[in-house]
Amino acid sequence: MKKIYKYVLSNFLRYLLFSLLILIFIYIIINLFDNLGRYLSRNIPFKDILIYYLYLIPSYTVLLIPVAAIIGVFFIFGYMTKYRELIALKAQGMDINNLFIIILIAGLFISIFTFVFQETVMVWAQAKMTKHKMTKIDKRPSPVGAKRYNFFYYGENNWIYYIKGFNPKDSTLNNVMLYKVDENRRIIKRIDAKGAKFIGYWQFNNATVREFDTLDNEQIYHYTILDMHELKEKPVDFSRTPKPVEEMNFIELSQFVKKRLRAGEDVAKENVELNYRFSFPFITLILLLLCLPISIVLRRGGIAIGLGISIVLAFVYWGFIQSCRAYGYTGIMNPVLSAWLPNIIFIIAGIISILSIRR
Repeated sequence: MKKIYKYVLSNFLRYLLFSLLILIFIYIIINLFDNLGRYLSRNIPFKDILIYYLYLIPSYTVLLIPVAAIIGVFFIFGYMTKYRELIALKAQGMDINNLFIIILIAGLFISIFTFVFQETVMVWAQAKMTKHKMTKIDKRPSPVGAKRYNFFYYGENNWIYYIKGFNPKDSTLNNVMLYKVDENRRIIKRIDAKGAKFIGYWQFNNATVREFDTLDNEQIYHYTILDMHELKEKPVDFSRTPKPVEEMNFIELSQFVKKRLRAGEDVAKENVELNYRFSFPFITLILLLLCLPISIVLRRGGIAIGLGISIVLAFVYWGFIQSCRAYGYTGIMNPVLSAWLPNIIFIIAGIISILSIRR
């Protein structure tokens, strides 16, 4: 029996990998032809185009693993059904459920791999791809070392900066406002300054400090020079353009959400994305649960029908996910529910499928 399990598992993984490579290739070709005119009009070197698509491969891998997995299932069990191998195994007393368990265990490991790959390789490649696209494809200058204007920065110890101008060359801030909030997101201190310079610590000039007590009583102090040793931020922190959510791993995203929450900001979108990081990798396992029973009841034309079912299920699932995310972004749906509801519904559908189809 171990040979049978090894045969099924090895062929499933082989078909999965083959399908994944084909799907990634198709996605790259579609993207390439869609943008070919732009590449040619800008005389983009072939090397830069190649590097751009290499950075895209991890994102496509994470996106397409669930589809490749269910295609692999329909291939392996489609062939076994077509050549009556399953009937022969049943005749020898094998419980087909054991084959399902092998595939589902593999699906669980694939889901774990997807999560780890997503939070390491994919976010790294996404950041590299964004920078490469900006400088090599779109031919825009890199913002590193450039002046920045009118931006917020969420600092340590509940400090929030609003900076109208930052010059990294001389480490100066122009027209800066700082807010300090407590655990209840209430402003307890505000600093308005004409400017500031980093001299190992931040030194503000022409500063007005307002302090608020629990009864909202205000005390005002004026300083020609104000030294703020307690601020942990350095000029290099302000030089960095904030990462897009897509380029953060779940730890960075969680910290970003906490900072914005302390500042009283709306974090509905970021909360949805944070929960989605955990829910998406399990799509592979859930789709396997749903498709395994179907794969063994298809007879004539089973593999072709299975491929069609794979594509339809992937589109339905993806459409449902995107709809729930949109509701979560707008605050209509709870962020946790918007990320996990498609998985819950498809798990229920998978269990019904397992129980209702005779094997």
